[in-house]
Amino acid sequence: MSRENVITKLQIGIYLLNFAAVCLVAGIMTYSLREIVEVMDARNFLKAVQVRPWRPGTILFTSVTCYLMLMVLSGISQLWEDKGKWVRSMIMVGEIGFCIGTTFALNMNYDGLVLVVVADMIRGQKGGRQKLILLLAVTGLYTITDYNLLGRYFGMVPWDSFISYFSISTQALLRGTRSIFVSMNLVLFILYMVLLIQGEHREKERIRFLNAQLESANLKLKAYAAEAEKNAETRERNRLAREIHDTLGHVLTGIIAGIDACITLIDISPEETRKRLVKIGDVTRQGITDVRRSVSKLRPDVLEKMELEKALTQMLDDLSHNAKAEIGFDNQVHPLKFHEDEEDVVYRVIQEATTNSIRHGHAEKIYISIHKKDQWLTVSVKDYGKGCEIIEKGFGLRHMEERLKILGGSLEYEGHDGFLITAKIPIRWGEEYDS
Repeated sequence: MSRENVITKLQIGIYLLNFAAVCLVAGIMTYSLREIVEVMDARNFLKAVQVRPWRPGTILFTSVTCYLMLMVLSGISQLWEDKGKWVRSMIMVGEIGFCIGTTFALNMNYDGLVLVVVADMIRGQKGGRQKLILLLAVTGLYTITDYNLLGRYFGMVPWDSFISYFSISTQALLRGTRSIFVSMNLVLFILYMVLLIQGEHREKERIRFLNAQLESANLKLKAYAAEAEKNAETRERNRLAREIHDTLGHVLTGIIAGIDACITLIDISPEETRKRLVKIGDVTRQGITDVRRSVSKLRPDVLEKMELEKALTQMLDDLSHNAKAEIGFDNQVHPLKFHEDEEDVVYRVIQEATTNSIRHGHAEKIYISIHKKDQWLTVSVKDYGKGCEIIEKGFGLRHMEERLKILGGSLEYEGHDGFLITAKIPIRWGEEYDS
């Protein structure tokens, strides 16, 4: 049996025990008053107590009804634990009111009902401020319901006056029975509090353990993210280093070979030397252009000046005009605006794929589509060129795969009927910039 079930059963036990106590005290009071009336001794009773008690039927009906309403509100309070604090506060005020009503109907001859309300208040309290409110409420309740403090001021009839018309042995039995109810009520309440405090302590320990695990996981996640970022930067740096190295190596090798030839020919054939120097100049200028292009791949200049969709449209229009190719562009994602790293990948994949279609596939028709499903953005580039039955992955495909891998994306391609490239990118939906 779980601790929560034990606590619930203890609370039910407190309810039933106090209901029996209410019925006992109210029943004895009602019976005594009716016996006093029957034996025509009401005058002496009134002289002894100096107050006029409630009608016998009123005592029993009011005390039982108020206590039943108290239990109903307690049940509602537990069912509505997730309601707002004002709803719970109003229910608690109602419980206190019915507790006081029941106690007054019993002429303050039984104050065990305070523990019923306290048990309910403790189970629902959260935070230090509510504990202070609880302490003040309990103090006030005990003060109001204590006969020895305020009973005489409210005109209450003491328990001994009600049982004085019984025999000595019966009086002792009734006093003992009421004391047993009070003691059992207190024992059940203490057990209830012990289990409740233990449960709260274990819950705090569990939360502390989970927080420690969460903090450890966050630290590992931060370390992983830092390592992943470092690896991504390293791969991108290595890629640029290889590209620039290959470009400069090729250019510088040609320049050195050309200069060596010019040194040999300068005295023999000045005209030939001049032609070679012109060629060396062309190669050098082309090398500078290639290096600049490699460096610019960190962030396309066109994306710094305009939005992704406009940049793609301009690039495809220029390519279509220069290559005399028909290029269709179907974008089903609006706005096509994400974080910079995602925009870079989308732009570079389309740029590389269409360039390869023209350069290697000699395609005259290219169709590009962009659509999304769940968190994935899918970019497909289909050309109707010569295709490729056996695909040897060159720098272009490797470059696209590397860029997509950095974002956790993937690249698929096939060349049976023309060439089809499909790139899937996990876009951070919900974090897009406003259009």
